Amino acid sequence: MRMDADNKQRINATMAFGLEFYKVLMGTFLTAFVPRVCDDSVCTVTENIYDDELFHRVAISFNAFSFLTFLAFYYSEISREEWCIKYLDIDPDKANENLDDEIEEYPEFKQQMARLNKNYATSTKVCGAVQLVNIGMSLADISSHWAGAATLTPLLSYVLLIFMKLSQAYSVSSIAVKDERAFSAFLSGPKTYNTIDEDHTHENRVEELTEDSALNAEEAQTKVEDVDVEIKTSA
Repeated sequence: MRMDADNKQRINATMAFGLEFYKVLMGTFLTAFVPRVCDDSVCTVTENIYDDELFHRVAISFNAFSFLTFLAFYYSEISREEWCIKYLDIDPDKANENLDDEIEEYPEFKQQMARLNKNYATSTKVCGAVQLVNIGMSLADISSHWAGAATLTPLLSYVLLIFMKLSQAYSVSSIAVKDERAFSAFLSGPKTYNTIDEDHTHENRVEELTEDSALNAEEAQTKVEDVDVEIKTSA
């Protein structure tokens, strides 16, 4: 794999996603990972998972649903980021507003960016609503087996992680839709994709078409020469 700017951005985004995925797993399965009281001791994760109490089973089932919702949200976020990495670029020598004018020459890119931004904003709102319900149900279950500070500290940490992720996503998606911009959801900075990727500019497309036409002409000429040779041989 050639280590160009696009691949570096993909690696950075993948590393950021890996760290976030672990946090989201802990933050959505609150009834499994937040310590609770079991008899006279603190429950283990295994005991939390296999507790057969009815409401606990309902709560942990909703934990699983909220996790799947987060996966759908990540699919929207990653699809958008991959598109930005492929078709756009970050040029520190150009203003963040540069793409506003430049993308007008690429209407298909503008439509795709708008659609991805809207999908990202919608998935963020849906995921946020589901997480609020999930936190409420988890709190109701955990409060009946409260273990004091052993419960409170990790509970606040996990909820804060979820809140920070969705808050950042909401900020990025809402501004992206409002200003028709391509802000990165993973690259720190924050980073703004402010120009068309050089691999997909009109100039490079023309060069590619010219090269393809030249190759096709050479292939056609070769076939004609082969036919002439066959005719002469037959004669």
